[in-house]
Amino acid sequence: MPMIDDGFLIGEALVGEEPEIAHIDLVIGSKKEAVGTAFACSIAQPRQGHTPILGVIRPNLPTKPTTLIVPKVSIRNLADAEKMFGPAQSAVAKAIADAVEEGTIPKAEVEDLAVIVSVFIHPRGRDYQRIYRYNYAATKLALSRAIQKFPDIDKVLEEKDKSIHAMIGFKMNNLKKPPYLEVALDIPDWRRVEGIIRALPRSDAIIIEAGTPLIKRYGVEVVQKIHQLRPETVVFADLKTLDTGNLEARMAGDATADVAGFSGLAPIGTMEKFIEECKKVGALSLMDTLNVPDPVEVLRKLKVKPDIVELHRAIDVELYQNRGKEQESEWGNIGEVRRVCENEVLVAVAGGIRLKKVKKALNAGADIIVVGRAITAAKDVTGAARGFLQEMGVEDVDQFRVMTDF
Repeated sequence: MPMIDDGFLIGEALVGEEPEIAHIDLVIGSKKEAVGTAFACSIAQPRQGHTPILGVIRPNLPTKPTTLIVPKVSIRNLADAEKMFGPAQSAVAKAIADAVEEGTIPKAEVEDLAVIVSVFIHPRGRDYQRIYRYNYAATKLALSRAIQKFPDIDKVLEEKDKSIHAMIGFKMNNLKKPPYLEVALDIPDWRRVEGIIRALPRSDAIIIEAGTPLIKRYGVEVVQKIHQLRPETVVFADLKTLDTGNLEARMAGDATADVAGFSGLAPIGTMEKFIEECKKVGALSLMDTLNVPDPVEVLRKLKVKPDIVELHRAIDVELYQNRGKEQESEWGNIGEVRRVCENEVLVAVAGGIRLKKVKKALNAGADIIVVGRAITAAKDVTGAARGFLQEMGVEDVDQFRVMTDF
């Protein structure tokens, strides 16, 4: 049976460091099928700045299977052309030929196959050695991944929340490894807030909350200002939405909020619209239970559940009250919240939490510890935050990964 019995295979790889970093997108398939047609059309219809070229190991020695190289970045001048026609072209062609020699592509099938390789060359790339080596490695990796049909869907689902593209410029924390410390910034004074943010430790375990008073004074755009100071940190917009759920969730998403919060006192329809809109904009939804008599009953009524439920005691309330119902903890029945949400939920606890209550909250099942004045009003903000992280037993984990192998 041929290596590719129908259609074509797709591979991708990112290798190296800027500015010579190599990014390869590759398709391989039969000359008689879609890849062959695309190959011929690309040669027949070149585009200015993106003229496709045959992959040659050296002039007059094209590789096999026949390979077409398509520049991703516009070739603007002779220097750009030399990088593409020299180290990049040779590296891609050599990688394809070596793949045949190593058995990745069966030698008997090389005349039946065609390869199209889309090549990224950074305009600031200067080191020809690096350009060659990175593009060689990326092409071989992309090709082997194509042949292996990597990744399968199970790998995609396993990895999708662990990291993000290196060139996005910041880390992304998807709250998949609790516990987390949420620092509530309820102070409506940006100068003080900025000082607190700068003093917080750089930790994947920290969430920054743009508190309701802060948002009321400066608008939800204050989330963007926080992200400018801490682009890698999860920022929560505590809107406590009671009406126009989809509109306010969209506003939070537009302001780059990673998490957006609504009140559990809102109408059911408002809450459901808020949750659905959060899914559309890629933010997590949080239900704040402040003054909600029975959060579990509210959750039962929701057709769609929030990503996070914050069991919130008012600042001036000593013990969480639930109209005489039995409680797992002073924050409420965390176990029942999980069961109603089919365990697909993070539980945050908030309201006057001090260092001595951290272990109690974690033992009760909390995923997120929300702390305000115990950190923000401390003389040593850095030390106070580190104290909570230490009490939580949190280790810093760098989720920023460029994976060339799994």
